[in-house]
Amino acid sequence: MKKVLKPKTSHEVLPSFGKAKVHRFVLPNGLRLFVQESKLAPIFSYQTWYDVGSRDEEPGLSGIAHLFEHMMFKETKNMRQGVFDKTMESNGARDLNAFTSTDYTAYVQSLPIEALDLVAKLESERMCHLLLTKKQFESEREVVHNERRQRNENNPEGQMFEELQKLAFKVHPYGRPVIGFEEDLNRMTTADCEKFYGEFYTPNNAVISVVGDVKPEKVLAIITKHYGKVAPSKITRPEIQVEPEQREEKVLNMSLNVQVEKAYMAYKIPIADHPDQTPISVLAAILSTGRSSRLYRALVDKGVTIDIGAGANPGKDAGLFYVTFSAQAGKKASDAIKAIDDEFATIMNKPISEEELRRAKNKLQTEFFMGLGTNSARANFVAQNEIVLGDYKKAVRALEELEEVTAEDVMRVTKSYFQKTNRSMVIGKPV
Repeated sequence: MKKVLKPKTSHEVLPSFGKAKVHRFVLPNGLRLFVQESKLAPIFSYQTWYDVGSRDEEPGLSGIAHLFEHMMFKETKNMRQGVFDKTMESNGARDLNAFTSTDYTAYVQSLPIEALDLVAKLESERMCHLLLTKKQFESEREVVHNERRQRNENNPEGQMFEELQKLAFKVHPYGRPVIGFEEDLNRMTTADCEKFYGEFYTPNNAVISVVGDVKPEKVLAIITKHYGKVAPSKITRPEIQVEPEQREEKVLNMSLNVQVEKAYMAYKIPIADHPDQTPISVLAAILSTGRSSRLYRALVDKGVTIDIGAGANPGKDAGLFYVTFSAQAGKKASDAIKAIDDEFATIMNKPISEEELRRAKNKLQTEFFMGLGTNSARANFVAQNEIVLGDYKKAVRALEELEEVTAEDVMRVTKSYFQKTNRSMVIGKPV
């Protein structure tokens, strides 16, 4: 009789930055664990990222991923409501937080190294034994309703952003607000949450990222103890409808409770791991990073707008590059839009100088490394990019790709993605 061999945990030592290394383990149940040693202080960051966001919601159930984030802090089989937070805080937890996006949901905390086993125990408890009672569900749904009213319905900027997403995406789920539509929240049931939990909150859909004064083998032993016997689930995601190619500009004017005219502009850009993302990031730095940036000089310095921002939000699917501003009192949004169009046209028709290109690259490199200054930031970097890009090492290689970007690359992506026909825009005007 043949001996049946149980699958083993795989282990790779992968590059990070400088001499730093990332240890990647994959348990037999599919759980991905990333561990980085950092001896700066006897603390660690522990983050659990689930590969599920608003993108993965069933039609008619928008907001369930975010609502479920709230439910994860409720009662479990072995913990009464409130015990999780109190236990974390009594053990010195900092950065205790959770957040939901279009592509993922994350739960994060930082603690002294003595609490590593405890955190793993509590997080595995939440993954496996959450109790979804009708009372708690209805209570948290009302909390989300209040949050929606505060952030979206009673907030002019929130209204504009929600309408912009709907304008840009007619069929793709990125057009739905992460917080959900009111009518969808109202129709949800505890049964919907139970189905969502059973399907997506499972080891083969999770990434755990630990950074701090820890030994990779010890972390693996603790994770295996608390998660190793958890069975994987069969994950079925809704079919994602492909957004039709945009062939004309979309504009929505809104009368809002604002003091000055505002605009939210969005241009369609490719998926996060597309090679054009790097020159697009260079373009963003050229446009709006610092007081020497083109849009700052053309708009803020000349008294047209109070502020200006530009940047990409790439995801698993084609996303958006945003340009936003608030006009100066007495100025029209149309004045600012013309100035923005002029700057894009200039870059489309004349290569930027090598000096400006170098300055943009330097800014991006500085921001990048300053953004990795804490255990929490490094844990976030690995987990987020592992889910969105499918492999965090692609984000590591992005720095090498940054050096290869030319002025012609910046010109090319500007021509490719920043035409008016590829733009959606919401303009807010005082009532």
